[in-house]
Amino acid sequence: MKKVVTWGLVISYIALCIAICVIGIKIFDGNYDIVAEGCIAFIFLLISCGCNIYRAFSNRCPHCGKIRLSNGKYCAHCGKEI
Repeated sequence: MKKVVTWGLVISYIALCIAICVIGIKIFDGNYDIVAEGCIAFIFLLISCGCNIYRAFSNRCPHCGKIRLSNGKYCAHCGKEI
């Protein structure tokens, strides 16, 4: 599942950058009809935020099950090697 979330983040960041670039190009050309591109950018922003939240709370210790805040060699809660 972590690979799916990582690929979701990569794809959503790329699509978000493309949507923002299209918005910038349209505004630079004087076309202010950017509602569709704004909605697409907002959707990909929500997807990237959801993936980041999932990644933050899915990093758990295999021994005690508590959330690890760092990627160290030992768990800060139980002290066992990961």
